[in-house]
Amino acid sequence: MKRKVILLMLLGALLFLALPTIAAAAAQFADIQNHWAKDSILSLASKGFIDGYPDGTFQPDKPISRAEFTCILLNSMGITSSSSSATATFSDASTHWAHAQIAEAVQKGILIVSEYPKGLKPDDPILRSEAAAMMVRALGKQPDLTATTFKDSAQVAKSMYSGYIKTAYDEDLMHGYTDGTFLPYSGVKRGEACTMLSNLMQKAGSSAGTPAAPTSADTSSGGLTALVVQGIRYSLGSTPIYLRQNQTNVAIHSFGQASGLIFVNGTIPLVLNSASNNPDLVAGNVRFGSCKLSISGSDLQAVPTSVKLDSVTYNSYQYDSDYVKLYIGNKNSSYHLSDAELVDDHTLKIDNTAYSISNNQLSVALGNSFFAIKGISIGSGGASLSLTAIDPVVVNDLDLSDISIFVDNKSLDLDTVDSLFFIVDGTRYDLSDVTIDASGSFITHDQDYPPDQVTMAINDGFYQLKDAKSFSGRFVFYCTGSSATSWAQIDDKYRDASNVQIVIGGDTYSLDKVLVVKRNVIRIGGHQYSKSDNIGCRVDGVLYAIDEIDYDSDLDLVTIDTDTDTGALTGGVTSQPEKYVFYLNSAVYQDGAGSTDTIYAGGGWRSFDGITFTDQSHFTYNSTTYSLVNSKVQIGGIQFVITDSAWRISSQTLEIFLQKA
Repeated sequence: MKRKVILLMLLGALLFLALPTIAAAAAQFADIQNHWAKDSILSLASKGFIDGYPDGTFQPDKPISRAEFTCILLNSMGITSSSSSATATFSDASTHWAHAQIAEAVQKGILIVSEYPKGLKPDDPILRSEAAAMMVRALGKQPDLTATTFKDSAQVAKSMYSGYIKTAYDEDLMHGYTDGTFLPYSGVKRGEACTMLSNLMQKAGSSAGTPAAPTSADTSSGGLTALVVQGIRYSLGSTPIYLRQNQTNVAIHSFGQASGLIFVNGTIPLVLNSASNNPDLVAGNVRFGSCKLSISGSDLQAVPTSVKLDSVTYNSYQYDSDYVKLYIGNKNSSYHLSDAELVDDHTLKIDNTAYSISNNQLSVALGNSFFAIKGISIGSGGASLSLTAIDPVVVNDLDLSDISIFVDNKSLDLDTVDSLFFIVDGTRYDLSDVTIDASGSFITHDQDYPPDQVTMAINDGFYQLKDAKSFSGRFVFYCTGSSATSWAQIDDKYRDASNVQIVIGGDTYSLDKVLVVKRNVIRIGGHQYSKSDNIGCRVDGVLYAIDEIDYDSDLDLVTIDTDTDTGALTGGVTSQPEKYVFYLNSAVYQDGAGSTDTIYAGGGWRSFDGITFTDQSHFTYNSTTYSLVNSKVQIGGIQFVITDSAWRISSQTLEIFLQKA
């Protein structure tokens, strides 16, 4: 019975995959005629990379497994599995029908073993984030760690593959969904896989998936039988030696010498007598960086510019140091273990600063667990770390059971909390979305924000966070009784309401003078205005047309959606002047406004930095609007009257024409 199940599983896989040596006809599958991925499906079918089911269907919306995706990716890139890479690299793939292809993907750096500490699970659906990483690596591109613009960018940022997702999108390999999301943790469907891999083939310039001919060279062995680094001799054939290439380790089987170069395995050139552009060499779990190579008899001598740990093994799982986060103290960090140089058995150097493990808490994250480094072992037998489990340095995905809240030193009953979120740099984060380190800093988009830059919204009130402390993975938040900031929500970003102004015609009003009667209807000083009255708002010096204005009664704040497509109001000033030019008798009188140059408003002389322009002819001071024409100014101690003005949008220059008072 067991054999029958295995045969059925194998048959199911082969129904989707076709051997690359077989030319498959572009079958007209019965269920794809109106499917959006039809062309991609037929393209891959015509090349023999995929096939359908016996009933004539393709089932494009059925999930695709990791093994299936791996095989088609290799085929589409013209990569065939070799005998040297046919050794299982995952414990759960050693007897799998695709074990040779999986091993080849590992050999090529497309799959990274340490990213699957619990096994590859080759028959499980592959996630969209994983597919992005595999295609980007196959293309030889690097991850882009800048933020994405997807609506679920917070979920994308939480993925270990966020940088690959950004690159896959930029390289036109993958796209988001029509609702603006990417869904990094959703499985890839068969039709989606065909489109992704068709994009990959087009990007790689491969039209038929035929592997390129290997580079040939005169690589006579030259009698090189060992690698010698720091006095330790590693013999080829008896000691595993690797070349670090494309974020993976390539096993070295031979060194060849030709034309002043060393060829690894007959194909990969290394430069002699120079460390320039040489990749790292790995032996004894030590990564020797950018080695300067020379030949001494039968030995290839290597002098490294850096010495680092290649991997960490814990509880039988091996973690690649490139993907192991490294922390100094209790703060979040952008470092990985591969950033730390091994100085001696108790010192690591990070960014040219030496840290003693006895005087500093240096810790690593392995999976979801955190460990302090208590010892460093370096010797002829290799290198390793001694680790001790500690409380988490960085915590995310919190819920109410993980926190306590004190308001003015009084504990808040969490049973009374119906709504809780945080405002960090104007963006809302639910409790389950925040990432916090043990020092209490909030982490968003690779930036750290101390607690006093964070506001808590609890039920219908806003509270200024004063401190956040970690105790055994739990967090205690300390906040004031109420926030001094009055908030407004502009284009889904939270803004200090005192910095938001409503503009109608040439008049400017602070937001606390505005009453929202109903959606798109406001009342100011006894007058009622609607959206059709060309209502605008000024935020951060930019004047926008309002697409919608409303009031959130639950949070007691005004919400505004601006017309970002049209930008600034017609005829309005898009920002405050960056420069003033004063003219007298049609000639430039003064270029720029100094600190002693003033304009009369509100019963006194005001600096130009203290007023706000609503358009080229009006400015406001202390919530009162003034006409620029006929206003008095003092330039260089001499009084003038303004007769006219002109706003140069392209240069953000306000030209002011004067006559002597």
